[in-house]
Amino acid sequence: MPLPRIDTDTDILIVGGGIMGCSLAYWLAREGREVALIDRYDLNTQASGTNAGSIHVQILSHWAWAEEPEAVRATQRPLKLYAEGVRTWRELAKTLDTDIEFSTSGGLMIAETEREFRQIEKKVKRENEAGINTRVLDANEVRKIAPYLSDVVIGADFCPDEGKLNPIAATPAIARGAEKAGARMFRHAGLLKLERSGNRFTATTARGDIRASRVICAAGGWSAEVAAMLGVTLPVTRRALHMNATEAMEYRVPHLIQHMGRRLTLKQASNGTMLIGGGWAAQIDEPTNRAVVQRSSIHGNLWVAQHLMPELRHLRIVRTWSGIINVMADGLPIMGEVPNVPGFYIASTSVGYTSGPGAARLISELILGRKPSLDISAFAFDRFMTGPQNFDKLPFLIENPSL
Repeated sequence: MPLPRIDTDTDILIVGGGIMGCSLAYWLAREGREVALIDRYDLNTQASGTNAGSIHVQILSHWAWAEEPEAVRATQRPLKLYAEGVRTWRELAKTLDTDIEFSTSGGLMIAETEREFRQIEKKVKRENEAGINTRVLDANEVRKIAPYLSDVVIGADFCPDEGKLNPIAATPAIARGAEKAGARMFRHAGLLKLERSGNRFTATTARGDIRASRVICAAGGWSAEVAAMLGVTLPVTRRALHMNATEAMEYRVPHLIQHMGRRLTLKQASNGTMLIGGGWAAQIDEPTNRAVVQRSSIHGNLWVAQHLMPELRHLRIVRTWSGIINVMADGLPIMGEVPNVPGFYIASTSVGYTSGPGAARLISELILGRKPSLDISAFAFDRFMTGPQNFDKLPFLIENPSL
């Protein structure tokens, strides 16, 4: 049955129905603003619905090898945004209409070589300077809190605020909260054209037209295409990553596990399933906007996981899947209004599922004419308007040499 045609006006139009878009709709509608959201598919079907639900606070391992001073400073800039994301998730977990399986039992970034351990010590120093609560653990301290890990682990750092949640439950719950507050969600309404005339925008979608006073681009890996419709060059691309899920086992892994020298995230869902990821590559099928799993990444990811937690060798894999994430040229969020296109806002974050609801609230404060409760000026679009950019020494492009 065909979906109803759209021909409507709104104050604020949000493009993208992932965690960022749904959270923006939630905060703005709760403030009484007239909000419409569009997505080419259903809600939560791209990165937000295909990630493994890690709650990150620490500097990620592939950033933590940065040594050039500007790159080191860049790794510290988004840390408070991640912490704000955790605080916001904690608040939402108490108020949403379903259990989102949110927990912060802590995260471990482990080392199995002296070189990795020395780098962890540097990373903790940088995190502490930025106000993030992490501490270094030796091998004996790791054994006490994580006896399930292999003896190859010689040390780690521990962040008590890291954890996990269920993104399959969380984003739809936020969307329902937004709709309850009055936001209109238009599914299967892909954006075909976006034009600005005077102080108004017209969005032509697959289901019809929406006219708006302001537009927020929250389209994740496709944000550059949306911005280009208004003549804005946005340095955002996309990458495909994959995840694995095992059959259930006895619950004994409360932590989020990461590795300083290999790509890994490892955690246990509340139903006992082990979720294994960490940034291993998948392929993007551009015509369908879908990600395709690579066999080599499955093998590599699972080898690292069982190397650190040997009992995983006895479990069967029940699901392997992939998703597409957004990647900013300098690895840092882009948040706020585009100076030469008044009324057009970018909402694109790194570590997007952790920071999504918190970042959305900060952007909402900006749109509402308030001073954001956390300084986000370092993430403004105008940093890309100062002339030729050189991202060669910035942390996103630094690949961990031991991979």
